[in-house]
Amino acid sequence: MSSSPPLKALLLIGGKSQRMGSDKAALVFEGKTLLERILATITPLIPEAYLSIAHDDEREFSHPTIRDLTPNPGPLGGLQAAFHHDPEAAWLVLACDLPLFDSTTLENLLDKADPTQKATCYRNRLDQRAEPLCTLYQPAAAHALTNYLADDRRCARKFLESLEPVMLPLPHPLALDNGNRPEQLHELTILAKEGLQEKEVTVTYYGKLSAEAPAATETLTTTAATLAGLYEELRLKHYLSLDLDTVKPVLSDEFVDWTTPLPEDAQVAFLPPFAGG
Repeated sequence: MSSSPPLKALLLIGGKSQRMGSDKAALVFEGKTLLERILATITPLIPEAYLSIAHDDEREFSHPTIRDLTPNPGPLGGLQAAFHHDPEAAWLVLACDLPLFDSTTLENLLDKADPTQKATCYRNRLDQRAEPLCTLYQPAAAHALTNYLADDRRCARKFLESLEPVMLPLPHPLALDNGNRPEQLHELTILAKEGLQEKEVTVTYYGKLSAEAPAATETLTTTAATLAGLYEELRLKHYLSLDLDTVKPVLSDEFVDWTTPLPEDAQVAFLPPFAGG
């Protein structure tokens, strides 16, 4: 019987953080930076953990790093560099901006991972697709990655799905909710305190969004705490093309901020930019 490959972790901190406006790894959540929180969770189980950094990142870190092999390689650059560093290892690839990631979620992934498959991951709680923010890649995935990148493809989720991974349900539904923007981090702060609470809302879409959504108006059940959380849920569910920085939220016929709490029986509208407006 062949032995299991060595297990190593790669923490993705090399992104530009353009939507957040500052280094996400250094953001403080409940008294610790996101980087400190996630390292404290993974290193007891995977002592050999590395920080994935950009090709030109000149910062000094107190933790070992793996640098992207080329400038701007896209979201798969970290995994490419990790396999170059050790092609015989099984690599856990984990985003840094997961404030609610916990040891139970990590232990469950490691316990149920199938080493005969190329990858094991969780299902995204909103759209049930493979979630690349927390995935264990086996050495056999390295060759597939080389071929994928050779075709000038860069989408991390589509690559993961091409591997036909083992997909697990999340033991903690909020563990892989990430904070790409300040509004989303605010949403997670509320959810961490209050948990997921279902509520019924009615949403009306305008302009381009009305063509992308299944109907111009829909009534649905959501667990979002704020309007930003609701829009992110619907963006994933309906494959809406616009990010929230180009959309204006309306609550009860009034323009509001994205961090506005979402009440039960809310009447919400999302307005994209209008030509000439």
